[in-house]
Amino acid sequence: MSKRVLQFLFLFLGLVFTSNAQERKIEGVVMDASANTLPGATVMIEGTTIGAVTSFDGTFHIDAPANAEKIIVRLIGYKSLTVDIGTQSKFEFVLEEDVEQLEEVVVTALGIEKDKKSLGYSVSEVKGDDLKGSDNNVLNNLNGKVAGVMVNTSSGAPGASSRITIRGNSSLTGNNQPLFIIDGVPVDNSYNSGNTSSGGTDFGSPINDINPDDIESMSVLKGPNAAALYGSRAQNGAIVITTKSGKGSEGLGVSLSNTTTFQKPLLLPNYQNEYGQGLNGQFSFEDGANGGTYDGVDESWGPKLDAGLMIPQFFSNGEAVPWVSNPNNVEDFFETGHVSTTNLSIQNATELSHVRFSMMYSDQKGMVPNTGLENYSASLNFGHKIHENLQFDSKVTYSRRSSDNLPSQGYGENNVMQQFVWFGRQVDTNMLKDYKNPDGTPYNWNYSYHDNPYWILHENTNSQLRDRINGYASLKWNITDYLNFKVKGGTDLYNENRLSKSAMYSINDPDGGFTESNYFVNETNFDFLFSFSKDFGADWNVNANFGGNNMYKVYSSNSMTAFGLASPGVYTPANATGQVESTTYFEEQIINSLYGTASVGYKDFLFADISVRNDWSSTLPKANNSFLYPSVNLSYVFSEHLELPNWISNGKLRGGWAEVGNGATPYSTSNVYVSGLPYNGYPMFKYETTQANPDLKPETTQSWEVGLDMGFFNNRLGFEAAYYEKSTYDQIVPADVSAASGYRYSYINAGQIDNRGVELMVFATPVQTKDVTWDVSFNFSKNKNEVVSLAEGVDSFVLGSYWGLTTEARPGEELGTFYGYAYQRDDQGNVMVDENGYAMKTDEKVKLGSINPDWRGGIRNSITYKNFTLSALIDISVGGDIFSVTNMFGEYAGVLDVTAMNREAGRVTPGVSPDGSTNDKVVPTQDYYQSLYGIHEEYIYDATYIKLAELSIAYNIPSTFTKKYGIKGMSVAFVGNNLFMIHKNAPNIDPQAAFGAGLDGQGFEFGQLPSPQSFGFNIKMNF
Repeated sequence: MSKRVLQFLFLFLGLVFTSNAQERKIEGVVMDASANTLPGATVMIEGTTIGAVTSFDGTFHIDAPANAEKIIVRLIGYKSLTVDIGTQSKFEFVLEEDVEQLEEVVVTALGIEKDKKSLGYSVSEVKGDDLKGSDNNVLNNLNGKVAGVMVNTSSGAPGASSRITIRGNSSLTGNNQPLFIIDGVPVDNSYNSGNTSSGGTDFGSPINDINPDDIESMSVLKGPNAAALYGSRAQNGAIVITTKSGKGSEGLGVSLSNTTTFQKPLLLPNYQNEYGQGLNGQFSFEDGANGGTYDGVDESWGPKLDAGLMIPQFFSNGEAVPWVSNPNNVEDFFETGHVSTTNLSIQNATELSHVRFSMMYSDQKGMVPNTGLENYSASLNFGHKIHENLQFDSKVTYSRRSSDNLPSQGYGENNVMQQFVWFGRQVDTNMLKDYKNPDGTPYNWNYSYHDNPYWILHENTNSQLRDRINGYASLKWNITDYLNFKVKGGTDLYNENRLSKSAMYSINDPDGGFTESNYFVNETNFDFLFSFSKDFGADWNVNANFGGNNMYKVYSSNSMTAFGLASPGVYTPANATGQVESTTYFEEQIINSLYGTASVGYKDFLFADISVRNDWSSTLPKANNSFLYPSVNLSYVFSEHLELPNWISNGKLRGGWAEVGNGATPYSTSNVYVSGLPYNGYPMFKYETTQANPDLKPETTQSWEVGLDMGFFNNRLGFEAAYYEKSTYDQIVPADVSAASGYRYSYINAGQIDNRGVELMVFATPVQTKDVTWDVSFNFSKNKNEVVSLAEGVDSFVLGSYWGLTTEARPGEELGTFYGYAYQRDDQGNVMVDENGYAMKTDEKVKLGSINPDWRGGIRNSITYKNFTLSALIDISVGGDIFSVTNMFGEYAGVLDVTAMNREAGRVTPGVSPDGSTNDKVVPTQDYYQSLYGIHEEYIYDATYIKLAELSIAYNIPSTFTKKYGIKGMSVAFVGNNLFMIHKNAPNIDPQAAFGAGLDGQGFEFGQLPSPQSFGFNIKMNF
């Protein structure tokens, strides 16, 4: 059947794009001055959309109209070339390197393409090929590649969410992530995962529904200066994604690729293997529920292993059997995961039309048993020149994300990693695979606290199904050669179903139950835009735009929870024995906008850009719902204006200022009722716990930046540097109020947060010969934020809390400062020890660190030798702190290796006794580590890390070989991600760990599934 579908597609596309005119075949190769072939060059027939992109070996083939006269060849970094065709059919083009690399064109706000040299703000562009990785996670694959961008991955679960910020956090309670735009259409990346520090499941970041193979380029607009035209939602910057459209195709073309990678845990805690389950050196199993000697505990302070002891255990039916270690019991639990992604694209272009159709299927098997994820995507991009002055463009994409089971995380009974922190080190996990007794009850090593991990993963499952459609249609009318008008309508919508099961007989939920939730998100945008571009004489150029936007967004959810099941395995309301609770939620939001921009260029070296936008938001009161924000940017390309030494290729100074506003979340200005539990069968409704405020004003961000871009030695060496400051004030926050009011909080405008920082990108080509090219780049960013003020009378605002430790906002300190209990110390800084020999903790919480890194960076190397290319990326993060509950409870439970060293000898707490003398009291090792519980300082670690994030070795197979088999181009590659932790300071954990994408989950770690070490291969063929 699939073969017939492909045959039909080929036939359809061929019929649609069969040219009416006679054609002539033109072919050739594009090279540089050193005779190196140049892949990726665009070869076009002048005055048409007919053309081709050179393949891996620089070759191209075009079916040109018989009346074609000229060929244009373009490639970024090289001067364009226009050649008369005449009667030739074979060409050899040699491109001259363009030292004015600032001529590069980038995609900016509203999809407007601009010369990079004219920009007064910072824009970084990443090519689509650099965003492909082993797990189809676009955000993860962006990490370490752009200065000022920080990406945190919550865990190694299939499809796990990622959090992205640009130039730091600026909002206390709002969204700190950027706006995402795909082909000019805003798409939803709101986080509603349920993955919290206290349990839940990570259902992923919606932006990762996009197929990375469809991406042509990604522009990162850093901060309000670059993104002001997108309005309030781009307060934190914007990421503009341009997808492949089929333009420039050389007739009908097909691309087929597959990437298959295999995954193992990058890091696991260092467990001890000298002592088994129990307390005080004792253990004997009878029923696993405290019927034997400490057989109900889930700690490893029991008898010594591998010492010849014979002890009854969970599998021995009361018989004493050898008490031996199982050093690999956690590692053996994990399986080799894999991700296999196949992409097929078909494209065609003629003088009037272009089309591209793509399909993607990805199958991921998790490292944890019985977990996985499937992704499907199909996209159609079509454009047609209806009239000489009228162009139609459209695109529609359908995607599906499906999983029968995603693992639970956080501190909850269904997180299998929690069980390995509270564990018996003698347990052989292979014996637990047959997890069910004949009567349907679980078989396990412990019956007090934990279910069998295989029971959890096969019975207490979390399924997900998300169907998504997004796309647009637009008409562009070229009124004159300098004025055009464009209208566009776009939408992004998805439905998502989630079902979390709790099987009967589970230890923490013996009656069973389930929760089923459904979510619907839809955002629709309608735009119009007038664009003007005209040269005035030889010196002046003016580009201006005026447009408007209507945004309508709907979000709704329905959730049902059933308590108790009559029959096992049947998860329907009719099978519920207890109460069935249901909740519904609905919200809608409208933003109407008008905006304009004008860019003036003088003699191609001085550029000024001014923009203004006004939003009218439905979530604010009428008196305050209109907010206007302007931006001003300047660019001075002094290398075009001044006489400079020959070794200076280009130079640009730039600067800008901007202001943007941000509205409130829906229903923040008027109180609404929410449903409560029924009383005597009657429904109940109540106000929410947060009081609305009809006088709210928009949150405002002001920012400015300056930059210097330089290139030397024909751009063999260069840098881009920037300094920025931004201030966000009138924050919309829920402030504490008296409970007598009937509320716990009330929305107010209060607080100011400042961010300032530097960014640097250095690039170089140390080696460039006929056969060898070595490119290297280094990016560096340092951001410092400060809470300038909060509401009057408020000294602290809690962002997140975990086991008594909080991340807070306090005036004069960083946003995300840790506050918790520390060691009591004397005036010399020595730890105070009580009369029993245990460390003393402070009576009050004190400042213990910050979630914010000191600086971040990345080093990328690419070495090409003939047809081979080696590339590697090193990801660096220095400073910042993380609170590790894995270490805290791993030591408390006696499972980590540090607890086994000289265990029988006991421990002496380093410090001084109450009389000032050095403490020398020996305490039992078990008591020592358990006495540290609650002293947060002990378990806050430096989050510095350096890792080999990416490695690939690719080979482009010569076309002289592939053409024999009808293949235009072919490449094979070894690919690897997250391969090696070069350095880290936090023991037993990955310092990148976090809970979800919200600010409240950052800086906390416990039991996250280990990040995957991935390695595999990629093969790509063009026909």
